[in-house]
Amino acid sequence: MDNNLTPQNKPKNKILNRVFAIIFALIIITWMYYLATSWDPGVVRKELVAPEISFLIIVVGLLIEAWKPSLDFTFHRNWKWIFASMILFTVFVLINAYWWIVHGFVNWLPHYGWSKTIIEWLTGTFAMETSSLSLLFGILFLTKSVPQKSLSYKLMLIGALIFDFLLFPRYIQWAFIRGYPGSQYYADFFGQTIFQPWFWLDLTLEIVIFVGGLWLLVKGKK
Repeated sequence: MDNNLTPQNKPKNKILNRVFAIIFALIIITWMYYLATSWDPGVVRKELVAPEISFLIIVVGLLIEAWKPSLDFTFHRNWKWIFASMILFTVFVLINAYWWIVHGFVNWLPHYGWSKTIIEWLTGTFAMETSSLSLLFGILFLTKSVPQKSLSYKLMLIGALIFDFLLFPRYIQWAFIRGYPGSQYYADFFGQTIFQPWFWLDLTLEIVIFVGGLWLLVKGKK
């Protein structure tokens, strides 16, 4: 019998599962708050939209994991998943390095000092979707966890896939309707956005998670 078809995992170290789930739930909730308030000046959000809904599903998955642990953190020795994780970890490192080089040391640190600069980094970069999802799935892709055995993992993957599935068409839309009206990040898609390193890091993250997530939901891991 294929082990992927068995019910829930029964992890030996439930404390590790719960700490992992709670930490990432708090990180993503922080990002959701930042997204709804100050992430993109000029765009007023009056109700839940696609990013918030998809991230809410991920948070629900993490809270279920904290309540009923099912992830298996045993290292999975497969070069394809190791390679995918390395890409995600690279995205995590580069997006944070980019923020410190372009914004932190230049704009924030000289004017606001270390404390406010670190808070801005934690809320506006470390907790943002590029950092949080690259770190979350970079870790999970390295493990033997599969959505066929873990409801929490399945919900996390579904939330991430919904985010990607809705975002890819919007990239095309923003490119051909002169960007995203009111947005400082996508207003000039071909003139500015595609020349920004963060855009390609975001896109890399989304492609890796989309492909990896679909594969896991359909086939699991061998």
